[in-house]
Amino acid sequence: MEDLAALEEEWQAFPDRRDYLWLAMLRSHLAENDLAGAAATLRRALDEGRLWRVSMLNTPGLEPVLADPACAAVIAEARRRVAARHFQPKVLVEPAAGPGIRPLLLALHGARGTAADTLPTWRPARELGYTVAAGQASQPASAEGFCWDPPRERAWQDLRAIAAGLPPHGRVVLAGFSQGSWLALNAALAGQPVVAGGVIMVGTFIPPGMALEPSARRLRVAILHGADDPNGAELPALERALTERGHRVSVEVVPGLGHAYPPDFAARLPDLLKSV
Repeated sequence: MEDLAALEEEWQAFPDRRDYLWLAMLRSHLAENDLAGAAATLRRALDEGRLWRVSMLNTPGLEPVLADPACAAVIAEARRRVAARHFQPKVLVEPAAGPGIRPLLLALHGARGTAADTLPTWRPARELGYTVAAGQASQPASAEGFCWDPPRERAWQDLRAIAAGLPPHGRVVLAGFSQGSWLALNAALAGQPVVAGGVIMVGTFIPPGMALEPSARRLRVAILHGADDPNGAELPALERALTERGHRVSVEVVPGLGHAYPPDFAARLPDLLKSV
């Protein structure tokens, strides 16, 4: 459990982390049985425009916060603010150059991402003959970004809406960064709402329990991960689980890279697409 003083220093020094730092602060207050402090942290996050990812309040261990009247009042206000925005899933599409039905690359953003900031990263695939699409979730993670948080059905509902907005296409590669890569993998395993034969996972996020969808078909999976990415501990277990199911898996760990796309990702993309 992180010390509250250290978390406060982080809050002041790194404003871009405030959209999720409040959760660590809540946990620290709970460890001290300080529900008044927890309510104050929630109010602060709400007033500063940081309490958008209300899905994280369903994290196990936060039940005392949800039951506390002062905390619950702030949470209800946050939920009303989210509901008032009427967020909807969406998809941005850039057709491949040239006529005819083309293969499709559908990319999913990570937590706090958007379709608009994801599409340019994967756009070079158009030069390889792919129609490129970027899907965006309906759950807010920040004032500008979105996430694929539980409940599971919410993420799958978003995916179905995204799939309905795709143009006619040939074979499909599902791709994603971080949280989006996990959803891309599981959608490909399930074979719905689009049927994909390959998956590209970048900065892979693997949730606790690593619950994988049943395999509807055999896949080719390419995983690109930073050596300094703290989310990599379960990568060997994921590779083993997929391989045991008969999927073809390749893993490349990039030295010196954290939780991010490598700077030369555009140059790597052709080989990644060939591998899947």
